Amino acid sequence: MHIAYPAPLPHGHIHQVLPDFFVVRGTARIAPRVVVNRNMGILRSGDDLLLVNPVRLRRLEEERLCELGRVRQAVRLGYYHGCDDLYYRDRFNVFFWRQAHSDHYPLPPADQFLTDGGTCPVTGGRVFEFSNSKVPEAALYVPQAGGLLLTCDALQYWDGWTGCSWAGKWMLRLSGVHRGMQVAPGWRRRATPEHENSQRWLAADFQRLLNLPFYHLLGAHGDFCADRAHELAENAVASSFMRLAPRH
Repeated sequence: MHIAYPAPLPHGHIHQVLPDFFVVRGTARIAPRVVVNRNMGILRSGDDLLLVNPVRLRRLEEERLCELGRVRQAVRLGYYHGCDDLYYRDRFNVFFWRQAHSDHYPLPPADQFLTDGGTCPVTGGRVFEFSNSKVPEAALYVPQAGGLLLTCDALQYWDGWTGCSWAGKWMLRLSGVHRGMQVAPGWRRRATPEHENSQRWLAADFQRLLNLPFYHLLGAHGDFCADRAHELAENAVASSFMRLAPRH
C-alpha cells in the first residue's frame, strides 16, 4: 500500500553543536505564507542515532544522516508534533517513543511510552513529563557535555527568526514570543485548563524541571542555547509564573 508521507519542507544542513549531538533546522507551514522554524535533534551513541522531534530530510541530507550512524530510535516530545514520525518508522524501522496520549498524529503507534522518571531512550538520561499540562508534553535530559535538555514547545530559546517567513515571524511576535529563553506563551495557554490561571498552573512542573542539571538546550522551535541554558531558564520561569516556591 502506498502511503503519502508529507514531503520534506525546506531545511538546513545537519550541524554539530556538541560532541555526538547534531541539529537540523527545518520548517513548519502553519498557514499559507506562515512558516516557522522546526528543529530536529540527533543524538549519537556509538554507531546508533536517536532522532528527537523528527523532521523529514531531502534525499542528499538524509544520506548524510545515514553517514553519521544507524537511525535506530525516534522520540516525539510534544502533542502537536509528529507529522514525519511515520516516515521514519517505515523508512528505518525505528523504535518509537511518545507519551501515552500524544496522539494528535496517531501513527505510528508507540513501541514504548515516555513516562516521568521511567525508562529513558538515552543511557544515563531522564524522561521528564509536564504532569499538570492539559496537552501531553515531555522533555529529555541527556548527560551530554555537562547536561543537555531537549524540549518541544514548552521551553524555547530564540536568538533570531531564521527559518521563519515574514508572516511567521509576526505571528510568533503577536503570540508573545520574543528573543531569548522563554516559556512559550501560546503553549502555556494551551496547556492550562480553562478557568485556571496560566501564570500559576504550570509553576510546579517548571520548578521540577529546573532541578535537572542542564547547561545546554534545544527546543523544537527557536535556536540551540549553549552553556547558559539553565541560568536563562531560571529567569524565564521566574518571569512567567507568579509565586513560584523556592527550589530545595
